[in-house]
Amino acid sequence: MIDRFELFLGEANLKRHLGLACSVGSALLALQSLTGCTRAELVSKSDAYDAAIWDANNKQILLNAVRASQRAPMSFVGFGDVAASPSFSGSAGGTFNFIPSGLSTYALNPSVSYSGGFSTYSIGNNNTKEFVQRIHDPMDPRVRKYFEEHKWPKEVAELLLIESVQFTPAQYAQLLRAKDNACANATPGRVDELCAQLSKDEETFRERGCPSRGGTSFLNTAREYCSMNRFQTVLRMMRLVHFPPPAGTSRTLEGLFYYLGELIAAQNYSAQPYVPEVLMEGPDGKHRTIKLFVVERGNPGERVAAVHVNFNGEDFFIPRPRVGAIDEERSMQVLDLVSTALMMITTKDSLPKANTVSLVAVR
Repeated sequence: MIDRFELFLGEANLKRHLGLACSVGSALLALQSLTGCTRAELVSKSDAYDAAIWDANNKQILLNAVRASQRAPMSFVGFGDVAASPSFSGSAGGTFNFIPSGLSTYALNPSVSYSGGFSTYSIGNNNTKEFVQRIHDPMDPRVRKYFEEHKWPKEVAELLLIESVQFTPAQYAQLLRAKDNACANATPGRVDELCAQLSKDEETFRERGCPSRGGTSFLNTAREYCSMNRFQTVLRMMRLVHFPPPAGTSRTLEGLFYYLGELIAAQNYSAQPYVPEVLMEGPDGKHRTIKLFVVERGNPGERVAAVHVNFNGEDFFIPRPRVGAIDEERSMQVLDLVSTALMMITTKDSLPKANTVSLVAVR
């Protein structure tokens, strides 16, 4: 997953801290600055380590989603601890000749030595029986409740965490009646906006020639538009009239990665490509559709990708989000939800002990 970590204190910064003195006062200052270098080393290394782990974690999620989109096996690693052992030493010697009125001549011979970097980094193979069992088990209901209580966007969390819903015939008939009644008497604002979106969903469903399917069981899949539209329509009707959740099935963690794979396939491999969207309330209080999880193929070039991976020689990337835009896509928020669920489900005790790999110290 990770080819290397380039975690170092820049050469220019090092020279600035360890510049040789040309006077008695500056020689002493050079020795005193060694303690300051320890702090600079720690701050620089910890910041770089944090950024590298953040990037590696996001890449692992995206890479496994790309694998899932092509029905290839997934693989997981655990990122462990770093051991750093910076070392400093220094000395200053000199000869001084004085006359009654002051210093006549002097000679200084300061010497400074420095070594630093990470000596070890831990990385663990999580493709073990314990880990695989965890990601195959149904998610604990408390995981979904966590995201609800912390006010995650409702449709985002439901699409990612719910695999299917099942109504009784009476329940589904009741939902349809409640939706028709609400939209027949729509009031400006939330109700009017949700009803308008439901009407648009039904129109697009017909335009795409989606087959009408009866029944009261709805599978949440995103590989092609018609299935996703059908499930989202049910979610939005329930949201409109505050319908109590019917019986349903939560995804497994493995299923969550396969769902991300379906979102990628919808944009890149589908016979009728489309970009999945969710209905969200914006900062202005109005509801609008937002791109859920955008993943593109090809080399993104400089400063285009937020996350970039390569699988079987082909590049895939998540474009940098337009932060602050009223219709900002939610790709990075999706990664955050998956990362949080991964940590909640595969607790520390369930993970194998990480192996220690030695690295060459970076100077």
